[in-house]
Amino acid sequence: MSARLRVAIASYGPNQFALISTTLAAFGHEPTVYLMSRSMRPNTPPEPDVFDGIAATISAIPAGIGLLLPSGPADLYPMMSGFAVDLLVVFGFNWRIPDDVIFAPRHGTLNIHPSLLPRYRGPSPIPWAIRNGDKELGVTIHRMTETMDGGPILTQASVGDLPEVVSHADTWRMMQSGLPALLGDAISRALEGDEGIPQSEEAVSDAPFPPAEWNEISWNQSRWDAHNQIRVFRFLHGSAGPVVELDGRRIQILRTSLSERRGPVVQCADGPLWISDHAPA
Repeated sequence: MSARLRVAIASYGPNQFALISTTLAAFGHEPTVYLMSRSMRPNTPPEPDVFDGIAATISAIPAGIGLLLPSGPADLYPMMSGFAVDLLVVFGFNWRIPDDVIFAPRHGTLNIHPSLLPRYRGPSPIPWAIRNGDKELGVTIHRMTETMDGGPILTQASVGDLPEVVSHADTWRMMQSGLPALLGDAISRALEGDEGIPQSEEAVSDAPFPPAEWNEISWNQSRWDAHNQIRVFRFLHGSAGPVVELDGRRIQILRTSLSERRGPVVQCADGPLWISDHAPA
């Protein structure tokens, strides 16, 4: 049995905190305090969805666990220092975490990133995986350093296959299924003094926030690219699809196929793409 750690968790919503917290407890560790940003950008009023997330987290937080709501990154170190944690686990925190916080716990800070790093460093790895037509969702747990998503890797694996129509519920189910074992392994390695495997800088790809041009469909690209652009649009916008004009009508494209189907067809740069599901705009 490994040493019992006092662990701080930095994340963004009740489901995320609960998954990490219950996993830590299952491996014999003590979730001590939650850190949650008060807004998407430091030192600004909370956005409505952030405010809703804070309220839901307060309602769900277990007894005995503290909750810190810093207004900006400079607040993190003085607020967290009183809890004397052994480890910080980060899962989707909204701000860049200062170095004094990263290196304060005696076992350091672990970051959970939903990609197979060094592929897709940045804030939007899952949308980029869908946009590029990746077949699976990967998760990496690495030591956090000064380089965003660039620290040495402790463990990583695929947690599931990405379906043709991908929803946030799909990717969350994959995380729920695959993350606990990975986190338990990463913490065990950290306790053993494993520094992790350095990432290959030559293999890095970036995953910035989705660009505005993803909202505009062009048939001048390849069939594969157009097909995946429509898939990621639906992932980002729920059940909606991009609006195009076809045969004098404006329609929402909900799903396309690379193989022949009944229904409208458009010509892309390298051949036909079939519109297998659509709705009036």
